Amino acid sequence: MKAMFGTSGIRGVYGRDITEELARNVANIFSENALAVARDLRESGISLKKSVALGAGDAGAEVLDCGIVPTPTLALATRRHKCRGIMITASHNPPEYNGLKLIENAREIGKGLEKEITANYGRYKTTENKGGCYFDCDAAGAHRQMVSSLVDASLISGKRPKVLVDCNGAACAITPQLLTDLGCRVVSLNASYDGFNRPSEPSAENLDYLCRMAGKTGADFAIAHDGDGDRCAVIDDKGEMLPLDMQLAMMVGHELSSDSNKRIISTVEASLTVREAVEKAGGEIEITPVGSTYVGDALEKTGAVFGGEPCGEYVYREGVHVPDAVLAAAKFAEIFCLKGRFSELRKNYPQHFMAREKFPAENKHAAVEKIKEAMGKKGRVRDDDGIRIDEEDGWFLIRASGTEPIVRLTMEYKTNERLEARKKELSSLILKSV
Repeated sequence: MKAMFGTSGIRGVYGRDITEELARNVANIFSENALAVARDLRESGISLKKSVALGAGDAGAEVLDCGIVPTPTLALATRRHKCRGIMITASHNPPEYNGLKLIENAREIGKGLEKEITANYGRYKTTENKGGCYFDCDAAGAHRQMVSSLVDASLISGKRPKVLVDCNGAACAITPQLLTDLGCRVVSLNASYDGFNRPSEPSAENLDYLCRMAGKTGADFAIAHDGDGDRCAVIDDKGEMLPLDMQLAMMVGHELSSDSNKRIISTVEASLTVREAVEKAGGEIEITPVGSTYVGDALEKTGAVFGGEPCGEYVYREGVHVPDAVLAAAKFAEIFCLKGRFSELRKNYPQHFMAREKFPAENKHAAVEKIKEAMGKKGRVRDDDGIRIDEEDGWFLIRASGTEPIVRLTMEYKTNERLEARKKELSSLILKSV
């Protein structure tokens, strides 16, 4: 069968790639004594969750239904209940997508277990002792309690920042209440359980209205999430979204300044801005392939204090070891209360010229292999996740997306002229290969 897992679980178009049969079979293979289950707001998640519960119950596992909560909340539930978990979500993908994130010990499963599940797919287990189904009504409360213990709540309550919070997904179950509990003056948007009111990905183009609101309402800053609450985007008091590389650099500096541990994890997409922030704070950076699974694995292996990707995903040593945008939201409130307005703080993180392009490719992996062959070995830095080449005045990365049928091009150069010239050359090469 074709590859089941991508960079973050199993994901695809509902009804074509993601079906109730798939959900039931995967849950049946994955379940042990108990299985925690949750979903985001996608309508297809209702029937998929029923199928997951059926598959787990047939295997004799008890099902712990956490309801609609973010992925990091479900991850914490696996730690609390000492069980495995399945989050039904396609994260930042459009609403016609859905998927399964498989979690064990508060982190996404590794590649070894993914291969084992793929190999055993179709070997359905049944037992006479069917597992029951129970509700975990404390999942969100336990997550709020954990986050509150990991930030300076007295500092935040003393400053009482005004924060716009746009959840547009499962984080509506926790982030607005959490920030209110911490003492923030919260204005909550898109916090209903009726589905998505904007595209799920918290990108600049999808948050234009939130930027305008932040600039006009006197908010100190705004926070936006994706569908399953594992991504976080920040908008400053002037209504300008912080570039995601700058966001990550700010968080890196914050985590390194408050811990004697100076090891940071990031991916091949880490920009010069991020690397400069690590160096300035006296830290060390370890690079992984793109994907929260790799970041979480490396964080546990090395004992790093923090791991992050320049897409708004942050993993904290003291939290769960999946991206936790709920904790990130509280951390950004803490950063604001410590260091002041983001419109001023951003001046400490000079930006180079960046571009992120994507090219439709039905056979994305074959296309990337053709590109590698065309480029040869000259200047290659690493090729375990596409190909990254560092040049004297910048770098570029070409890789197959782990979640969509596209080839991604990420670039960063010190001048816009050089960026545009290289983008034209590389785009031509990619288009000939896809």
